[in-house]
Amino acid sequence: MANATSVTILGTVYKIACPPEEREAVEKAAVFLDGKLKELKESSSLDDNKAAIITALNISNEYLKDVAKVQQVDVNQEGIIRLGQEVKEHLKSISVLKD
Repeated sequence: MANATSVTILGTVYKIACPPEEREAVEKAAVFLDGKLKELKESSSLDDNKAAIITALNISNEYLKDVAKVQQVDVNQEGIIRLGQEVKEHLKSISVLKD
């Protein structure tokens, strides 16, 4: 694999194919995953496969919560923009009434 990086997760080395510009991100992701797996394994008696599934589920759950938060922020921003436009419209109508 010409464009690959090696990462270690739970003591096993994996070669991961990735573009050179993504190498650092893949390595950071592997360190993060390895840390989460070790945390779970230290606090439970799960085997590696079950720990991997539970960890993946936990990470997926957190990711989906973050996506929902971002979507809510987008909705809030749209509402603020719409409210700002309505205020401008009302200010225009008020200035027309004064003339």
